[in-house]
Amino acid sequence: MLRKIFFWMHKWLGLITGLVVLIVSITGCINVFSDELKAYFYHKRYYVETTGNAKFLNFSELRNKAQKALGPEIKISRSEIYPAKGRTWVFRASLTDKKAIGHWNYYKYYYRVYINPYNGEIVHVENSKNDFFQLVLNLHMNLLLGDAVGGMVTGISAVCFFVLLLSGLVLWFPRKWKPKAFKKALVFKRDVGIKRLNYDLHNILGFYVLIPALLICLTGLVFAFPWADKSVQFVANGGKTIKKRAIPLSTPNENYHPQATDSVIVHLFEVHPQADALSIRVREKHTDPMDVQVRLAKNRTHVFEWYYFDRNTGKLLMKYGDQDVKGGEKFKSMNYDLHTGAFAGIPTKLLAFFVSLICAAMPVTGFLIWYNKGKKSKKPKKTCHLKKKSVFFDQT
Repeated sequence: MLRKIFFWMHKWLGLITGLVVLIVSITGCINVFSDELKAYFYHKRYYVETTGNAKFLNFSELRNKAQKALGPEIKISRSEIYPAKGRTWVFRASLTDKKAIGHWNYYKYYYRVYINPYNGEIVHVENSKNDFFQLVLNLHMNLLLGDAVGGMVTGISAVCFFVLLLSGLVLWFPRKWKPKAFKKALVFKRDVGIKRLNYDLHNILGFYVLIPALLICLTGLVFAFPWADKSVQFVANGGKTIKKRAIPLSTPNENYHPQATDSVIVHLFEVHPQADALSIRVREKHTDPMDVQVRLAKNRTHVFEWYYFDRNTGKLLMKYGDQDVKGGEKFKSMNYDLHTGAFAGIPTKLLAFFVSLICAAMPVTGFLIWYNKGKKSKKPKKTCHLKKKSVFFDQT
């Protein structure tokens, strides 16, 4: 009886959320290697020629040039700068309407300015909300419907998919727990029909990717819902609610002082010459500090040193790194890399890619199983060619 309940739950949840799971999984495959793909296709935006003695211009000067390229109505909100030679620096400007429906209504504007850090030349101004990789990312996150509607749809679908994975595990277990039955559920058979092959693809591959698929789904839920984030942190903290790390206050100023900003960047480049990137967020309040995340490993966000400086003097107010965070805070810092497969570089990215690809196949193979079971057999009726015997007997 319990197995039958799981079967019907698995069937109908799969039919209802199948299309969303397919879209989210396919776009997830692309997003896994988005950094590498961008570096290949946008090579001229990302890299510039340089000589051995070339020096970076001041950060504040480059930021002003990027701001001038965008105009006064569009405000830069974030920067990614690179200690390595030959990389352009990127200045981002984005403004969103969280309640808007539709991708192009959700983004009031979103631009990236790629600038040569040696001579201040604007290499490229990208309208990011129309960029292919940004469209793929937003299709993955909210189906290009905006966070208010699309985020809710993908989030609920992720919850359903999490249940589908668990119910699929229950249905995977053979009715008779014998070695032969388990072998049948773990190994592909040769010389089988297309229906059986489709069933094995759904059943066997689904079992093999179960754990990484659950992890990807769980980390996606953390992005989608605050309650999921809080729940995961509560569990990771051993059933305790721990206070959030408090961000220190700076002495007030409407803008960042240019000399303080420039001295901070020079100092961080000296301390972390081998870092992959420095991500600088522009905070809105006049007492917010200068916020710099130093990413120590290429294309990985969970290996970091985070700094907060006074926006007027450049004085260090607080610093912590990935080795200082524990429990729920540690898991949250790893969430993005676990979700995208970037946690251990290319090997885990390849794993995430193939898991996402198999997850994309699950709705298709599941639908074919349902469709084939629903089809009525149209075999010709058997006819008997024997002559009918008489039911009467001669009694004489």
